Formats: sequence, C-alpha cells, structure tokens
Amino acid sequence: MIFVDGQSNERLVLDGEWFEKLRGGASKTKVPASSFRGAQWAEIERRTRLFGGEKERLVQLTLSFDGGPFVGFVADEGKRAELEAMVARLQAASVSPSA
Repeated sequence: MIFVDGQSNERLVLDGEWFEKLRGGASKTKVPASSFRGAQWAEIERRTRLFGGEKERLVQLTLSFDGGPFVGFVADEGKRAELEAMVARLQAASVSPSA
C-alpha cells in the first residue's frame, strides 16, 4: 500500500488494485488502478502569509482515469518522489493484463 498526504487534509491511497482519494478521512474517489490513463504535473509557489516574505513550494498533480474522473492533488514539493512512485505503480497497473 502506498499513501501520500497532501494539502487540505487530503490523502491519496494506492492499495493493490484500487486507487482512492480521501478528504478528511472520507472517500471522495475510488477507481480501479487499471483504469489509469495519465498524469499532469505543475510546480506552484505561493506565499504562506498574505504580506509575508515566506514562500512555500508545492507540486500539483492531476490524474485521469477511464470513465472521466479527474483527481487533483496538491502536496509539499518534498512529496514529489512519493507521488512519482505512485504514478509509476498506476502506470504499471494500467498496462498489466487483468486476471
């Protein structure tokens, strides 16, 4: 099982053959991992306070699946490696034959 925590109390979970997005512990999207079709990445930089000088760097990931669900997720830049591992597993699941 792979899980990655992000902004807004969200979590992505890849558990065997299922991918799920949780918000506040409640399931928002659950789809078969084999229905994965693609991922889009974006780098975001934003201020932590409105008039402060501190900035945080984030990564935005948008995942697409067969049947239309798009899953958007924002996490700290330090979580990028975990997200890349999850996307690699999703890609492997989408090309492997179903039993």
